[in-house]
Amino acid sequence: MRDITFSDLDLLSLNILVNLYESKSATSVSHKLNIPAPKISRCLKHARELFGNELFIRKKYGLVPNEFAGKIYPIAKEIVECSKSLQKLHCENSVELAHHFEIASPDLISYTFPKVLLTSIRNAGKDMSFNISTCTRKSIDSIVTGEIDIGLCCCNIIDDIKNIDENLEAIPLKKLNKLFLICHHEHPILKQEITLESIAAYPFVNVNVDDTKQKRSPFQAYCDANNIQLNTEMDLSSLSGIFEYLRSTQAVALLPYSSIYNMINSTHNLHACRISDVESERLYMQIKVPTLYLVYNKAKADPNLQWLSTQIQDLVNTALH
Repeated sequence: MRDITFSDLDLLSLNILVNLYESKSATSVSHKLNIPAPKISRCLKHARELFGNELFIRKKYGLVPNEFAGKIYPIAKEIVECSKSLQKLHCENSVELAHHFEIASPDLISYTFPKVLLTSIRNAGKDMSFNISTCTRKSIDSIVTGEIDIGLCCCNIIDDIKNIDENLEAIPLKKLNKLFLICHHEHPILKQEITLESIAAYPFVNVNVDDTKQKRSPFQAYCDANNIQLNTEMDLSSLSGIFEYLRSTQAVALLPYSSIYNMINSTHNLHACRISDVESERLYMQIKVPTLYLVYNKAKADPNLQWLSTQIQDLVNTALH
């Protein structure tokens, strides 16, 4: 590896390297950072040349980091986080800069957000910027501390949100009582009647929606309650890698977001279909229907926060069933 000078290092390439390491999917990173795929490839090439190492190996399920990438990742992650802290400090001390907001949201909901939300901000003449990150188990705590301004969350702990912090406000947006099946476009299940039982006959990928310590999906809970044998091949907390996996296996996944169609339309060899209301009602007659909430700290007096919350609520109502 040749010597690295400060002029060689650029934050964008490091940020892309960090996100590729975490998601293992160039497509996912492109959507998350709102950067065209060719630029992702150029930055990855630059990083490979810079470090004199391939860093990632392309597999059928995505980009797999090698051992050297694993050594670089924590250092690059720290640099990227420090740059965010510097930017935040700069914004706090410059009255001329736009108001910045941190938003946490499930990947499938925020997929279409950046462009539409930015258009709304510009049309309203608002002086603000935003960053969208993936909603995690720590998002509620981050809203309490102020690290995150708005969270779109689906978790049981919101039922007792006042016990977490009296300043937290949770607005119910949608009952996620619809189910959407995702599988390979030539999957045999598409040639038969799709029921809860026929879905359980195939390997299942659990995409965690209820983001708590209880990782089971409503479908898994239903199968357990009715003694239906289900082979869960893996659990995923985000969408990174799931499409690549479903494209090349007999596995299936269930998601409660109609916005899945937007992603499937740009993903080859995959099919998405809505499960019939009869089957969905069978499941949710026994299992509690998950609810999507908008969560924020009402102690913040910024009027732009309320305006942005309203815009996000409208986007959710437009994007979801």
